[in-house]
Amino acid sequence: MKYAVIAGALSLFSITAVANETAGLSYDYVEVGYAKMDVDDLDELSFDGYAVKLSKQVSSNWYLTGLYASTSDDLSNSVSEDYRDIFQNGEYVGTSQLYTEGKLDAEFTRLELSAGYIQRLSAVTNLDYSINLGRLKYSTDFINLVEERFNGQVFSSSESAYSDSDSADILSANVQVRHLVTDKFEVNAGLGYERLHDEESDNNVVLKAGFNYTLTEKAILGASYRYVDEYADIAATLRYYF
Repeated sequence: MKYAVIAGALSLFSITAVANETAGLSYDYVEVGYAKMDVDDLDELSFDGYAVKLSKQVSSNWYLTGLYASTSDDLSNSVSEDYRDIFQNGEYVGTSQLYTEGKLDAEFTRLELSAGYIQRLSAVTNLDYSINLGRLKYSTDFINLVEERFNGQVFSSSESAYSDSDSADILSANVQVRHLVTDKFEVNAGLGYERLHDEESDNNVVLKAGFNYTLTEKAILGASYRYVDEYADIAATLRYYF
């Protein structure tokens, strides 16, 4: 799998936090989200998954967050073609088929801890800054099946399997502005830097835009779009303030 995919996983479910004394920008919440990631070099795969995030404001300007995310996709392909002529009692009775099937399962898991600082520009506008440390694990499982078939019967069969995994440290820094357009509707935009540290460490600039909409006093529905040079993701989240 190309390195761009592993770097792309850094964007999954990343939701920077902010705080305000206003209920609409509260920092004490638990959040569950769905995300879809697309990678430029892997049009065949589209990673879908979930994230769980907990945020807690520990002082008037500081907060802590924890994030766990998992996303996966699979790809399968099969081919059937003529293989060899079959004879019985010296007479040709047909041609067997060689059936080949391959299946690839790929998964990303991500664990991240963050600390951030809140700067209040007004009663309805915040800037927040966060530093994030984490661990990313990438794993694949591949199964290949080969069968010779004739008249609905399997003459011979063989199966091979291959598994691989890798992990890397995550370091990221983000700045984000959040603004309450109304008491129910928030818009936000951010700029970030993310580094995946392994044998092929890379640096990525991240652009983000999103919104949050207040459903009830405690429940918030959100959506965001993040773009990096070789990948993009769309996230939908449900947040509960406590």
